[in-house]
Parts: sequence; C-alpha cells; structure tokens
Amino acid sequence: MLKLIGRNLSPYSRRVAVAMTLLDVPHSREYLSVTADPDRGLELNPVGRVPVLELEDGERLIESAAILDYLMELVGPAKSLIPPHGRSRRDCIQLMAIGSGVLDKSVNAIYEVRRRPAEKVHEPWRQHLLRQAAGGLAALDARAAKSHSQNDRAWLLGEQIGMADITAAVTVSFLRVMVPELVTDGLYPALYALTERAEALPAFQAHPLEKP
Repeated sequence: MLKLIGRNLSPYSRRVAVAMTLLDVPHSREYLSVTADPDRGLELNPVGRVPVLELEDGERLIESAAILDYLMELVGPAKSLIPPHGRSRRDCIQLMAIGSGVLDKSVNAIYEVRRRPAEKVHEPWRQHLLRQAAGGLAALDARAAKSHSQNDRAWLLGEQIGMADITAAVTVSFLRVMVPELVTDGLYPALYALTERAEALPAFQAHPLEKP
C-alpha cells in the first residue's frame, strides 16, 4: 500500500491526501512534522520537506506536484483530476501554480515573523510577500466568480472538482488559520464560497486541517 507522509497542517500534504481520497487510492499515513522531527524529514527527503509518497517497492516521491503527477498517471485519464492535454490542462496547471505560489509567499511571510528574532524581522519584505500572495488570491477569486456566473454549481474549470479547486481550497483554509489578515471577510467572496463547498465534501472532511 502507498504511504503518504506529512501532516495536514501542511497544505501541500493535505492537497495530496484529499486527492488520493477523491481518487479512491488506498493509502496509509505517517503524520510527520519536519519542524518537530527534522532528522526524519531529511531521512525521507534530501531537502527535509513533506509531503513524501512512499511506493510499495520503497521508492519515495517528493514534492506535491510530482506526487500528484504520479497519482494522475496511476489512475488514468478517465479519473484524473488534471485534464490530460490541451487548454484545459494548461488552465488547471496554471491555477494550481497560482495557488501554490500564494502558499509559498504566505509561508515565507509566516517564517519572517515566526523564525526570526523580533529585532530582525524586515516588515517591508513581509508586506511585499503578502502583496504577492494577495495578487494570487485575487486571480483565483476572479476565476471562481467567472465560473459561478456561468453556472452557480461550477468549479473553477467546469462541473467536476479538480486539482485547481483542491489547491485553492486548501490554500484558503490554511491562510484562515495561519495568516488571517490575508483572507479577511468580504475580500474574495467567490473564492470563499468555493472553499466552503470543497470543505463540505467527505474527501476534505476525511483530512481536516490540523491546528498549529
């Protein structure tokens, strides 16, 4: 059986866990915090990050995008949460990249205040990171609003949930806990509505966001 390593506080790990459940891919979990156990993180991944997917033969895949690529190949194009080709595939990957970019910038902003002594925090840099993250959130909200205007039950790229939606939803849920100033009420209504729909699904509820 496949084993997914990483805790659900990591939105990167959580989006893989949700995808595996939606795809009905059997797997076990090892809930690992690489902050609490950095040695284990480095044992699994040369750069000490999660998620890591351990295959049945012991091979380990690192980085959520690479893991998701493997999973979509595993289940085949009929079940894939990423379209197999063409404009729809490009659109999905681009929206996933925006969501991941929001997370990258937000995590760096978190580290700026949580990993540095107070006297060494560079607030202009933190604000720059938050501004970049806000740009990505605005883009996702605009796409969600466009989809909703065409069909009030649509996801970002049509009537079926896909990896773009999963990435967007885990991003917003993570930010609500870790950087609430980025996602205050009323800022991104279409994106918030999409997140609420996603979080109500059994696959999301099976992997709830952990508290820090």
